Amino acid sequence: MIEGRKALGSRGFLARETQVKKTAISSAAVALAALTALSPVAATTASAQSSHTLTVWLMTGEITPAVSNQVNAAFQKEYPGWKVNIEIQQWSGISTKLIAGLAGSNPPDAMEMGNTDVSEFAASGGLENLARYRSQLPNSSNWLSGLEGPAAYKGGLYGVPLLAGDRVVIYNKAMFAKAGITSPPKTIDQLLNDGTALKNAFRSVKNFSPLYFPGEYWYAGMPIVWSYGGQIAVQKGGKWAGALSSKASLAGLQEFQTVQNDLSVPASRTVNTNAPDQDSVFAQGRAAMIVGGGWELGAITADNKKLTGDLGTFVFPGVTASQPAPVFIGGSDIGIAANSPNKAQALAWVKLMTSPKYQLAMAKVDGLMPNAKSLLSVGKTLPNQADYYKAAALSNFTPATPGWATVEADNVMESLFSQVAQGKQNVATIAKSVDNQLNTLLNAHQ
Repeated sequence: MIEGRKALGSRGFLARETQVKKTAISSAAVALAALTALSPVAATTASAQSSHTLTVWLMTGEITPAVSNQVNAAFQKEYPGWKVNIEIQQWSGISTKLIAGLAGSNPPDAMEMGNTDVSEFAASGGLENLARYRSQLPNSSNWLSGLEGPAAYKGGLYGVPLLAGDRVVIYNKAMFAKAGITSPPKTIDQLLNDGTALKNAFRSVKNFSPLYFPGEYWYAGMPIVWSYGGQIAVQKGGKWAGALSSKASLAGLQEFQTVQNDLSVPASRTVNTNAPDQDSVFAQGRAAMIVGGGWELGAITADNKKLTGDLGTFVFPGVTASQPAPVFIGGSDIGIAANSPNKAQALAWVKLMTSPKYQLAMAKVDGLMPNAKSLLSVGKTLPNQADYYKAAALSNFTPATPGWATVEADNVMESLFSQVAQGKQNVATIAKSVDNQLNTLLNAHQ
């Protein structure tokens, strides 16, 4: 997600971003094994069930009925007489609604959650720990780390990776050609050199940025820190400790400052991606590059149809050519309510929805990135998605703790990167101050 929805965490990464921007089926035997594992009534067979309903909460604007209806039909073959009630939820206010629902006696059986929010719901006691069923879950050996990591709370697994989204660099091919750049940069140093060439080629364009890079855009800034081996926080003795003032993190933050200050206009140091809208900045020819999601390609060409066919993408480069910067993965996981009376059936539905067959259907029909590295090759067949899928193979994630919700709500990371971009204080001083905040916030509510 980007700053326009910072209060919502990274939930609904693709669908909500679009709103901000311009307006293999399991066998019956496997299902029965899940029933035996999850229910004390092991003798109850799937065929004996009748007139039962499985309730699944999915979030608005993401998985469509064209896909979920296929999953439901497959589920009903395993559980004759059952029906699936898909209830579409709005992202606004979902945390309060879901915590209340999970605490009640009639919760949704399975529910989609923003990947960075799983620990909040796990800490409330409302989610089933699925760690003992991990080996039964499709693709569990190679889930995208940016989806799996936030779902792993205190040694448990409280969500199954469902769908993902990320960002890469979008660039203007014609501008690159005019500046004499024949191929996208492979390292951050090459990116800076290309920025110099672009400045020279477009010096007559007022307020031109080779790479328009808002200072608060920590989703694009943190990959630079990760590229240097830095982290937001680490666990020590069961506690979270801010790690932004480590040697590696400081090197990454300094590099972010260099990239932001050298390649983006000074006015961008205190803003997010929405004010001004970075897609409009790019579409108007005031930038040769932005860091953006796949949905932004359409937003750009909607603003300027002349750019149709002239947009390229590349994965944000790293310190060395052999390793691009790890990308921030936004997206969703799906969990099962601890109070659900239908846990076996919920697990069966989750297995189907996260299986390769329906993950690939989701990618092709709904344009949503699947949950595992082994499925990313499908990106080569989807228009303009190859680099997004390539970037997802190397992803990182935020600390799996309920305190992260407060970090997001308080704009801690936005403030960090904006302060670094402005350069009014020493980077080490800024990082130390934020580490002190993280030491408190990340250890609350555990």
